[in-house]
Amino acid sequence: MIERIVRFLADPASASFEELALAVFAFQHQRIEPFRRLCESRGATPGRVAGWREVPLVPAAAFKRQRLAAAPEREVFRSSGTGAGAAARSVHYHPFPDLYRQTIDASFPRWCLPGSGAPPVPMLSLVPAREQLPDSSLAFMIDHALSRWGAPAPETALAFGKRGVEAAPARSWAAARQRAGKPALVLATSLALAQWLDALERQDLRFRLPAGSAVFETGGFKGRAGELSPARERQRLEERLGVPAAAVVREYGMTELTSQCYTRALRGGDPDLFVPPHWVRVRVLDPATLAEAAPGTPGLLAVFDLANLGSAAHLLTEDLGMAEGGGAGEGAEGGGGREAGTAGFRLLGRAAGAELRGCSLVAEELQRAGAGQP
Repeated sequence: MIERIVRFLADPASASFEELALAVFAFQHQRIEPFRRLCESRGATPGRVAGWREVPLVPAAAFKRQRLAAAPEREVFRSSGTGAGAAARSVHYHPFPDLYRQTIDASFPRWCLPGSGAPPVPMLSLVPAREQLPDSSLAFMIDHALSRWGAPAPETALAFGKRGVEAAPARSWAAARQRAGKPALVLATSLALAQWLDALERQDLRFRLPAGSAVFETGGFKGRAGELSPARERQRLEERLGVPAAAVVREYGMTELTSQCYTRALRGGDPDLFVPPHWVRVRVLDPATLAEAAPGTPGLLAVFDLANLGSAAHLLTEDLGMAEGGGAGEGAEGGGGREAGTAGFRLLGRAAGAELRGCSLVAEELQRAGAGQP
């Protein structure tokens, strides 16, 4: 099964998404007991499910209560615990980290590398290193990107310590890159980026990173007082680092998933429109009924990620979004088994309270199924 997915990552003409989605469903139905019991309680078995949309959703909250693993784990990832109900952290027992790396290889360089995209690229990471947070999926991803495409030190540097962003080494890196003249890439969470920009503003420092440089930004501003909009942060990036808004790429990912969605800003796309890769489908669902919402109507994001083979391919998130286009997934480029799909989705924030009722009911149902209760 892994080999089929890997082929599809590289060549979408090698299979249809529908075919692989149903094969992934059968794989997980056979190997993940709580999921199998949930499916059987609904009469949703591999012989009866005719399309990927019919595969039962697994809410992200289930990762806080259930062990969802199709094989023995080789990596264990935990959520940051900064959202609602932070006392309970999601745990992703990931059995296929090499598949995780291959999803990064198939998407990160295309949408995130600056300039010509030819490595090695000078990089600054404002993300905790794996040594600091060995159970962080983001640290796993950034570690892979640095080792795969990053230039050697000191052109590539890490500037995140026990107290957060280390402003002095970040300043030194920016000054050196300004002198060197080669396009560079800053990798940061939204919060870390805001902290660095705050520090530059306090000292009234401005840099001009070389033309073609870019910023990779992920996550919201959870825990930050006086939250700034993405548009305002892009304005500050241009003021303090000389990086224009068109060179800021945003990433949407989760501890509970394996793949990522990116904005296509570096290729002239909308800076706030996330587009799934061809092995991912994203829908927007009515929070109360979990029926598919019409384009332009806010709702909960549901993600079908073929690469999430080892846990839950069809995930119901706690994030609110709004779809643009006429379908579910990448299809604008056409070709090779891709169905007509949405141009992408806009992220509206975290759901809370009544908006999570449908998600909570599914989580409770899965927990009962995992315990063998009716």
